Amino acid sequence: MLKHLQGNLSEQEQVLLNEWVSQSDRNRRLIASVSDEEQLRQHLLAFHEEETADHGDIILAKIRQRMEADMPATPVRRLHPARRWGWVAAAVLLAAGTGTYFWMKQQKPLAPVVATPAEILPGRNGAILTLADGSQVVLDSLGNGVIGTQNGTQLTLKNGELAYDAGQETAAIAYNNLTTPKGRQFQVLLPDGTKVWLNAASSLRYPTAFSGDKREVGVKGEVYFEVAKNATQPFIIDIDNQARVQVLGTSFNINAYDNEANIKTTLVDGSVQISSGDGPLVVLQPGQQAQIQDGRPIRLVNNADIDKAIAWKSGIFNFNNSTLEEVMRQVERWYDIEVVYETKIPDIRFGGKLSNDVSLSGLLQSLKESEVHFRIEGRKLIVLP
Repeated sequence: MLKHLQGNLSEQEQVLLNEWVSQSDRNRRLIASVSDEEQLRQHLLAFHEEETADHGDIILAKIRQRMEADMPATPVRRLHPARRWGWVAAAVLLAAGTGTYFWMKQQKPLAPVVATPAEILPGRNGAILTLADGSQVVLDSLGNGVIGTQNGTQLTLKNGELAYDAGQETAAIAYNNLTTPKGRQFQVLLPDGTKVWLNAASSLRYPTAFSGDKREVGVKGEVYFEVAKNATQPFIIDIDNQARVQVLGTSFNINAYDNEANIKTTLVDGSVQISSGDGPLVVLQPGQQAQIQDGRPIRLVNNADIDKAIAWKSGIFNFNNSTLEEVMRQVERWYDIEVVYETKIPDIRFGGKLSNDVSLSGLLQSLKESEVHFRIEGRKLIVLP
């Protein structure tokens, strides 16, 4: 890989590399990220030649780690560089999917994060499927293929997505529950073609086949929907018995964690209707967000931060204008840890993005250098004053 970065591959080595690249989409994405890093390396050389070796080692170590794990890198582009040199350093690290570049309300830049070996790893793909008879299937360890049949509906697992292929309708409709523990995310393709993404610590209850004049499911936690259009059969979502969303076909995100202040429904495209309690029906347009809190009237937010609302679906932490407490709630769910505060919660706001495939130590390195102090006891993260 070093020779590739330097442009010194022999003819035979180039043939071997091309064969490896053609073996999978992951390999193609990886080599594409390496090519981007090569351009960034040139920027780094131009700005700070004497440190080339140090940053090159970081890049190559991360590439080697990715190749061994057979995982694609997730580059994130910085939006608000604070310093010219800081942008280049952050860009090089981010191209390898390893780092981030935060700024606080005082515009104090933080050091790039370098993922280092740690006992607490980031979350991954996985879920628990509870069938109609109460039996459970752990989907993390299963390979592709048919995993079961319920009332004529075939359940198939393919590349990390559970799909339902409804056969002939039956009088008895079976209900399934798909649950993601902390540190897991998953996707499901419902019988009507609706695609659903579940964030960590979330659940979706749904029938194995849709019949009648409506399609109805229930959710908890955070779930993103791409609802298949069907004008004769509206899609209805019950949000933890606190609110209801009705759509015909659209894309939107629901955030309804118990420890968040509001239930948030953010519309990406299409149109949805949302209601809560005895309050009036509210219609959302793309770019709007409905917020529900403690039975109060629905609050409508125009020009909502769509990118922030759905960043998790793309494997990104988006901490734009987030408090430390908001950041820590995401960290708890993704790394399956407990966060406690020794005294008061530090008054800090963050901005920026971070690929969520870094280890906990990589994330905490950035927080530590932004004057957030902590200690770790097992799977408990204690934030110090």
